[in-house]
Amino acid sequence: MRQLWTDNLINGQTTYKLEPGQFGNFLIRYSGIAQAGKTVALTDCGNVVFNIKGESKINVDVELLSQAANLYGGYIEVSSVAGGAFAFSIVIPGGYWYDKKNVWNILDGLRAFFQLTYGNMNAALIVSGTVVIYGKPQAGIQSYYHKILSNPIVASGAATLTNSISEQNIIALYVKDPTALTDSLQITKDKILHFDGDTVSELVWSNWIHNLESASTLLALEFAESGNIMEANSLSLGWQYHFTAGGTLEQYYSSIQYVTAAMLK
Repeated sequence: MRQLWTDNLINGQTTYKLEPGQFGNFLIRYSGIAQAGKTVALTDCGNVVFNIKGESKINVDVELLSQAANLYGGYIEVSSVAGGAFAFSIVIPGGYWYDKKNVWNILDGLRAFFQLTYGNMNAALIVSGTVVIYGKPQAGIQSYYHKILSNPIVASGAATLTNSISEQNIIALYVKDPTALTDSLQITKDKILHFDGDTVSELVWSNWIHNLESASTLLALEFAESGNIMEANSLSLGWQYHFTAGGTLEQYYSSIQYVTAAMLK
């Protein structure tokens, strides 16, 4: 890994413009010392935006990226002591989580930047802290952008809610702690039913196919379990959840955006 940028967490946010290069992955690490009696949580680390040519390729919270990194790659750093040291790391993959060949190709003149916001990292919570962005140089070809975006669902009470996401080529749908608010789901792509069952069983399946040794509360519904990225090809995704109580279901998705010549100008 090569260190690209560092900043003070107490600044509340940071923006880093990438220089030209090819990167297989990025790693972002948050670390510091908590105030006496305070404990820093993943949720305090805020949000990550990775923007290229005015379009967000990544725009999700740090907690989601931490849980996904653990799901797809193994143990990721999560450490926090009350009134003491904390450290959290996340990964921004160059391709879809299991595709090690696709790279982030940052060409000369291509406007690309990270914008990190962490409003809770103030002097009332931490004594000191730093955020560091690392890049893993990797020669290769960028065939697509791996986009990770948020699509939350708000329910006012127990009900069945149905809607769709118009994004093309969704390869995975993620839901944080789905069993807390829902008991069943139906997911379709281009009107073809892919998932239909209770959320407890879907979470069991997610933990098994991702080779976890201890259970995760992040549900990852895969649309390309074979490892073939082309399985993601689609025009839209439809979802239906039966809510057992009111609240916000934190739903996210990964999608494949194939690179065209116009995107590189």
